[in-house]
Amino acid sequence: MIEDLIVTRNLSIKSDLITLKDVVENERFYSIPIYQRLYVWGEDQVTTLLEDLERATKTPDNYYFLGGTIIISNQSKYDLIDGQQRFTTLWLLSYELKNELEDFAYAHINKIYVKRISFTIRDFANQYFSNPDNYSQLTKEEKLQLEGITQAQKTIQTFLNAKERGNSIEFKKRLTMFLYEKVAFIETEMPSGIDENRLFEVLNNRGVQLQHHEIIKSKLIQYLPDYEKRKYAQIWEACSIMDNYIEKNIKDVCGFKWGDITQKETEEDNEIGLPADIINRIAKSTSDFEDKHLNEILELDKYSLKEDNEEYDYDSGKVRSIISFPMFLQHSLRIFIFNTKYEGFTSDKVAEVNEKKLIETFENHFYPYYLNQTDVKAFIELLLKLRINFDKHVIKWIEKEANQEIHLIKRLYQNKKVLQRKEPLSNEGLALLQSMLYHSQQITTLYWLTPFLNKTLQEDNTENLYKYLLKLDNLMFCSELSEDLSLRSWNLIDNKLNVFNPDIKALSRPSGTVFWSYWFYKTDFILWYLKASEQGDDWKNYRMTKKNSVEHISPQNRREYDENILWDENETLSDEEKKKRLDDFGNLVLLSIGMNSEYSNKSFAEKRTSFFEKKRLDSLKSALIFENRKWNWALCEQHRNEMITLFKEYFIKTMKSWTNE
Repeated sequence: MIEDLIVTRNLSIKSDLITLKDVVENERFYSIPIYQRLYVWGEDQVTTLLEDLERATKTPDNYYFLGGTIIISNQSKYDLIDGQQRFTTLWLLSYELKNELEDFAYAHINKIYVKRISFTIRDFANQYFSNPDNYSQLTKEEKLQLEGITQAQKTIQTFLNAKERGNSIEFKKRLTMFLYEKVAFIETEMPSGIDENRLFEVLNNRGVQLQHHEIIKSKLIQYLPDYEKRKYAQIWEACSIMDNYIEKNIKDVCGFKWGDITQKETEEDNEIGLPADIINRIAKSTSDFEDKHLNEILELDKYSLKEDNEEYDYDSGKVRSIISFPMFLQHSLRIFIFNTKYEGFTSDKVAEVNEKKLIETFENHFYPYYLNQTDVKAFIELLLKLRINFDKHVIKWIEKEANQEIHLIKRLYQNKKVLQRKEPLSNEGLALLQSMLYHSQQITTLYWLTPFLNKTLQEDNTENLYKYLLKLDNLMFCSELSEDLSLRSWNLIDNKLNVFNPDIKALSRPSGTVFWSYWFYKTDFILWYLKASEQGDDWKNYRMTKKNSVEHISPQNRREYDENILWDENETLSDEEKKKRLDDFGNLVLLSIGMNSEYSNKSFAEKRTSFFEKKRLDSLKSALIFENRKWNWALCEQHRNEMITLFKEYFIKTMKSWTNE
């Protein structure tokens, strides 16, 4: 334990709440010790932090707490023992934003820029942090070791330049000042005499802290009678494990055998669900046998309790949820409030989805109105229903091969020997649409889930849910609705979705690299929806992947030999007019950061060759563009206009498919 390292040597520690401004004013410099790994945060973690910070800037008077760091003084620097990933991300963000934050990234000492972070022994990392432009001078192996850092930097660049941030210049100014003055963390300085390696080992092996949702569960369970507390606590716990399917969680949490929660076995595969009386079965599992009368014990026979040697083989594959349990709790709370509407409720009191404010959300929206036995039980029972439906109707990350995940919806099937999750034949459209919404929206909120999950309480048919989500997507993101997504999704929960005023004017504006990524994802989905049946298997089996970098087909910096340009040499166009053509939706595609780096300023012909050499179809929009052997302004305009026409055709088909039923 950390206490053992300190107390036995009569050492003391001190902690302070500090901001980046404090770091600059106190002239602090930090070193990453050699025993620490280099940067390992992935794109989702970086994006989550960025989206959290963006939300936090909307209440600029409040501090945003970024957890804690642990440091040890080491000559003129401090060894950063814990908090390296967050600290490095802040450095990268500061480097991109410049202005006041430039003083955090680099100190100015005797007219020399000195980096705020250095690395013990790793000279190549120091070279990069001294000036990221030095990247080209590094060896292939060194670049590979820095891949996490360079990918994070590109993710930050894409985020800062995205048009959905509104006026990006104003947003950057606001974010810069907020980061500098209001992002705070607890900096704990350990005594110099402590064993750094031992401390690092202890920190990495420390126990998991009590999570916020467990605090909420504990408070709610207090309002239940003693004989029901364990039952509802087990339901909560089973729902909270997001990276397994619910049937596995219930079996493990309640100590069931598979026969306790399955139905009558058959030779053929049958799709099944959990028994309708699953809560009663959980209730029976929570009582001790010695406390039961004989007739109660015999009653358990009805529930098909099986011997160990009669157990099923269970196969779900390796899965990962698209949302955390705190997010799921907040979506469930929104649905609960919508369907109960406490006295005095008004739409300006809609609960938001913000994992950082989970306890605050329940304090404001549940505790004042629902802390009684009836409502607590109703909420936890709703939580179970929604979790069952979530696993049945919402995509998960499914591991197909080592280190490769795809979005799938898997259903529960049972035969005489096997209980397994597998993909049915009829939900590929629903899965692809959800994948499009996942990749194109803030992964920390996914507000479309609130109305969709509420719909699953009324509708279980896959095709009808697919039609509903097609229409919901159109209304949430392609219409003239202007409320923030929290309120917009709330207003659409029980809306008949019959009034639709499409708004796709953005496709006609030359927005270039600040085009909202949603428009590209939506374009690919529309192409799949309308055209896949006319194409080959690569179109029919198309899957969405993470792409967040807008690339020009005709490059901004043209090679001399590239004849595929958007204006003739004899055209008298101003630089502004040329830029508008380059930034036209017809001349743009959405790529992964890695693909964008690979394309760079290559000619149209080189990009076309690279596209067809790929084993997998990354973009349907790109596929249409590269059907052309050459590229010019006429083809660019034609492509853009064709896409706009397809949007309109798609709206007619998808809105009609629902309203006519």
